[in-house]
Amino acid sequence: MSTKGREQILQLYHLALAREGEDRDAFLTDACAGDEELRHEVEALLARDPPSDFLGVSAVVPESAFAGVGVSGNLTGQQIGPYRVDVRLGSGGMGDVFRAHDLKLRRDVAIKILPPVFSHDRERLARFEREARVLATLNHPNIGAIYGLEQANSVPALVLELVEGETLADRIARRRAAAGTGLPIEEALSFAR
Repeated sequence: MSTKGREQILQLYHLALAREGEDRDAFLTDACAGDEELRHEVEALLARDPPSDFLGVSAVVPESAFAGVGVSGNLTGQQIGPYRVDVRLGSGGMGDVFRAHDLKLRRDVAIKILPPVFSHDRERLARFEREARVLATLNHPNIGAIYGLEQANSVPALVLELVEGETLADRIARRRAAAGTGLPIEEALSFAR
């Protein structure tokens, strides 16, 4: 399959993911315009998406779902501005996050890159830039700081404070494994606050 075909599948997947039921079906009918192979590929990705439940909702699509699709590609070892990319930390609906090292200031950072498939989507670019502006206005110990906005092969990249520690998804999974339940309500409310 061509790169263009993979990008089209990925783009339709993300657009369809935001819809449910008959709305999703109607969208796929229109978007695929009779191309049953395209529709089958998009529906296969949608079938891999985990079911939604409160606090178990995952905006992260497993990397295996994109095997061969090339979301942002392997950027390990590459340089974006003064940042050397070390390892991918995760992927989500708005991009891939990498651990990187700031070669000028000698500190580790997180770099969030918009998937290339969305690099020409004005709405996604606007959301990404809005996210950068909103983060730049916030100053709170519980919110990671934004250090800048770079370009990675003509794709926007947010440079963020790297916050070490367990993810909320990891904590919920650990709690379910240990106690057979999700987070206690007090702890969940504390996180929400």
